Amino acid sequence: MKNVLISGYYGFNNTGDEAMIETMSSLLAKKNYGLIVLSSNPERTKELYNVQAYDRYKISEVKKAIKNSDMIVSGGGTLFQDITSRKSILYYLGIIKLAQMQHKKICIAYQGMGPLASSFNRIITKNILNKKSVKLIALRDDQAIDFAKEIGIDKGKIIFSSDMIFMLEPPPKERCNKILRDNVHGYKEGQKLIGISIREWKDKDRTDLFAELADKLVEAYDARIVFFPFHKPKDAEISKIVMHKMKHEEAAVLMPNRYLPSEILGTMGLMDINIGVRLHSLVFSAVMNVPTVGISYDPKIDGFLDTIDMKSICTYDNIDIDKILKEVRRLLEDDKVDYSEKIDYFKRIGIETLDRILNELEK
Repeated sequence: MKNVLISGYYGFNNTGDEAMIETMSSLLAKKNYGLIVLSSNPERTKELYNVQAYDRYKISEVKKAIKNSDMIVSGGGTLFQDITSRKSILYYLGIIKLAQMQHKKICIAYQGMGPLASSFNRIITKNILNKKSVKLIALRDDQAIDFAKEIGIDKGKIIFSSDMIFMLEPPPKERCNKILRDNVHGYKEGQKLIGISIREWKDKDRTDLFAELADKLVEAYDARIVFFPFHKPKDAEISKIVMHKMKHEEAAVLMPNRYLPSEILGTMGLMDINIGVRLHSLVFSAVMNVPTVGISYDPKIDGFLDTIDMKSICTYDNIDIDKILKEVRRLLEDDKVDYSEKIDYFKRIGIETLDRILNELEK
């Protein structure tokens, strides 16, 4: 059996990134390939997803993982950028360089690219990704494709792909309903369910505003508020702060950290509407065809919303509660909200990308 190694932000309790492991392992298994993951918590990764996993921080482990693989896939996320961290791009490029030294085939897939503020980072990214060993660069939005071309990456390698999460399948609805009942105690059939996924961003404290928003949603719709933390423990901590500031705290619940990404996906599918800051919360919501309200903190949010013909309702810097409430009302009353055609397209594109990766592997 041939093995594909994925390098990305894995093992950090980030639901969006972990979803790629779950999706990739399932799809590869159906095609009789194995998956190897570079993880910050290899034992937990092995346990959860039944894959091979190696410690991403130990050079000996990284080299062993590369040696045991037949192809390296770098993705998902937005790994080649230097805004959130100046060092992480050097790590991910370093993995590719080590793979090149071992004469492995490499694909960049299911991710964004940029911005790169450092001219040095632009140059080394271009030089490493333009090597012959890099067979494919599949980027998930037009902004990333334009940026890759701008810094001089070989246009012949670049294709449009989607986020791998579009291919993640939820568990049966009975399982999702059980998760809902186990966590949203006292839920009455027919009561509105509103999902909220928030994050910290820089030093801006928006907890008072999110608490006020949640309270107004409870009062307007007799709603239950379900907080979905996508990056634990940080998102869970800020969600708890918001809940404690709510006047109607009893109407809010926090989803715990014991469910697989596919289970979170399915549970978000039971919401009447989802409000998200986290990119992958918006993707999960759209995949499940649930009306979606996006609050932007980064161009990738706007890039994704644009792909489903939507715009962010406001920014994290300037949260406008009245605009959000107006959009929630509009979406709840609009029977024509339907992302399924777009989602089916992205799912098909994602599967085609995987087929191209595996074709390169078999050459």
